[in-house]
Amino acid sequence: MPEHWITSIGLDIGTSTTKFIVSQLLVSETGNRFSLPSCQIIDRRVTYSSPIYSTPLQNEYTIDITKLTIILEKEYKKSQIFLDEVKAGAVIITGEAAQKVNAQSIIHFLADRAGDFVVATAGPDLEGILAGKGSGALKRSNQVEGVIANIDIGGGTANVALFQNGRTIQTITFNIGGRLIRLNEDGKIGYISDHLHPWLQANNFLLEIGGILTFPKLKEITNRMNDSMLSYLTGSPKHSAELLLLDSQPTVMFPIDEIIISGGIGEMMRTEPPFSMKDVASHGDMGPQLSHSLINVARSYSFVFKEAIETTRATVIGAGMQNTEVSGATIYVNKALLPIKNIPILSVPVETNNRWEQDTFQVRLRDTLKIAGRLYGDRGDEPPFAIALSETPYCTYEILQVIAASIFQQYRIHFPHSNCLVILCETDIAKALGQAIAKRCHGKLNVLCIDQVDFTYGDYIDLGLPVAGEAISISVKTLAF
Repeated sequence: MPEHWITSIGLDIGTSTTKFIVSQLLVSETGNRFSLPSCQIIDRRVTYSSPIYSTPLQNEYTIDITKLTIILEKEYKKSQIFLDEVKAGAVIITGEAAQKVNAQSIIHFLADRAGDFVVATAGPDLEGILAGKGSGALKRSNQVEGVIANIDIGGGTANVALFQNGRTIQTITFNIGGRLIRLNEDGKIGYISDHLHPWLQANNFLLEIGGILTFPKLKEITNRMNDSMLSYLTGSPKHSAELLLLDSQPTVMFPIDEIIISGGIGEMMRTEPPFSMKDVASHGDMGPQLSHSLINVARSYSFVFKEAIETTRATVIGAGMQNTEVSGATIYVNKALLPIKNIPILSVPVETNNRWEQDTFQVRLRDTLKIAGRLYGDRGDEPPFAIALSETPYCTYEILQVIAASIFQQYRIHFPHSNCLVILCETDIAKALGQAIAKRCHGKLNVLCIDQVDFTYGDYIDLGLPVAGEAISISVKTLAF
């Protein structure tokens, strides 16, 4: 079967550190006369990994874009790759760095200078998933029974992703990280994150900038912080754990069997524990103590802890190597329109409660397109968004024709000037559905229908160039800060 390699990069701008990798992805087309052809990435290799840089900041609120650009240019030169060689990957801003005032403009600036098909991603849900891929948690969930949780703890956040049978089933994010409290070797506090204040107050830790934090008191804080997180993951939260959550989070937890720790804190867990405030403040923050407190607190829980394949670089490896997937091999596309970046995803369930009802599907579709019209307008040649068909049943010929007719009619009503329609499918119906819609268009509308796409945790999608046969590279992402 045909095979070839494509180049992918990853750039991770975190609260504390910035990393860059180059990887090669081997794409293969498979199939025989008894099954539908399919494409998949069968090998992924990191071919270059940068040093770990301190994330450059102008001040507490602003990322230094000039210095970041210099880092990127330097690493491209050292890795000996050219922009036109890069076909996949991701630029991501993670943790507290994503909260900086210029984070959104920077991520677009860097994505435009990173390659022909490199995506910009941010948002804690996807960060947690990427880290779980890079650490080996997702792969392990394919090898064992039960739920594997990856906790990626960096300078600003702890991103948790739960995996089962090779799929993400839940994500949670805590405001827990090594740089949320910064101090010197005398224990003098130089910074306390605003995200941490409510939890500190609820637990009677009355800290203030300029005050002195003793080593025993810091141990008490980090022990309780880790206990809060692990107790929440058991479904029985303690110590006002909900105050550490970032935004709205699930109230019902899946039972976890194994936990893998990645990120900078995961790496520090492999080092000698600190015995004084001087040891703790080696990086100017509480990271070393937070990591070893986690080791101590974990002993009181029944979770099985497994070592990560990768710790500090887990997220950037997940971004550069794992964020790229390939579509099904039987899709309906006009390759002349590719690549297309940053298409918003609007999900429309085909079924509800495992039942197909034509009338209710048409109502859901109509309501979604009404909202899309207000959000995105009618852009002519550019697809304003992608219709993502979720909860698709076994699709008979009759159901497929109803779906095709409904999409075509409603799209023409709400987007009469649009020349392009993009549809995403979870199952292998793209070619047939695309042909059915195109037949109704009479050549007046470009239809791109892509299958084998898992868009559960994404807000946007990039459609890349062909990689094997009819298949194209795809990256599902979020640009939510």
